[in-house]
Amino acid sequence: MFKLQREKFADPRVRQAIGLMFNFEWSNETLFFGLYDRINSFWDNSELKAEGTPTEGELALLQPLVDEGLLPAAILSETVVMAPTSTTRQLDRSNLRLASALLDDAGWEVGDDGMRRNAAGDTLDVEFLERSAAFDRIINPYVENLKALGVNASLNRIDPAQYTNRERAKDFDIVIGNFRVGYEPGGELRQPFGSESAVESLFNTMTLQSTAVDRLIDIIEALEDKGELIIAVQALDRVLRAERFWVPQWFKAVHTVSYLDIFDHPEPLPPFALGQLDFWWVNPEKEAAMKAAGKL
Repeated sequence: MFKLQREKFADPRVRQAIGLMFNFEWSNETLFFGLYDRINSFWDNSELKAEGTPTEGELALLQPLVDEGLLPAAILSETVVMAPTSTTRQLDRSNLRLASALLDDAGWEVGDDGMRRNAAGDTLDVEFLERSAAFDRIINPYVENLKALGVNASLNRIDPAQYTNRERAKDFDIVIGNFRVGYEPGGELRQPFGSESAVESLFNTMTLQSTAVDRLIDIIEALEDKGELIIAVQALDRVLRAERFWVPQWFKAVHTVSYLDIFDHPEPLPPFALGQLDFWWVNPEKEAAMKAAGKL
């Protein structure tokens, strides 16, 4: 997640260019045994995620925001923002060219030393702040790709106490985090996405301040019909993704579990929870058969 209040990240083309250099496909194949899928939506793997171009219901919510100048008109017709795709070579040359063009257009041109500089001569410095050594193998190749783009990128891994202090003070360029959004969201969306929480809330890590987002949260909070809620959340998802304040990482669409074949559970299971500690039960016949076979 970018700290949007950093002047160097104010232009969405800069954020898009930096995002292009994270190679999920290479990471997934090389580091994760192909276990993950790329995340695109804040409500991925659910009916709440925005897809394609806006539906009629979404347009009814987005058009007034466009009319007021709170959103660009393109959001009414363009396909929802998706995470970029890469080849399984660490440095994707096609994305490198796209990112290079975006930074050129944003005023960050390559100097004689190969570094990206703005009109004032400042280099484009990007620091990844991290506290876990487990992410070194993921971020370091990303840093290498950004350096190939001419970005002065670095990984700064500090101890957890320092990290907590800097995160609370919003003293960072980019940090790793996640957004815990609900399946039936409401007013709790103000914490991670509301303008008022940009300064004081730990959940609005990227310091997002958007009147359009605030308006959509107001609408979602007041709704009582599930169908209307789905449409409104899809509209919000579309707007949030258009802000490009994150570099989407990955998720796993299924639970992978191993258990003794002595349990039963209701069908169907909840969409996003196994419930093994809450409503699974031991089947006495299965338990007896496993004991008889000497497996329990």
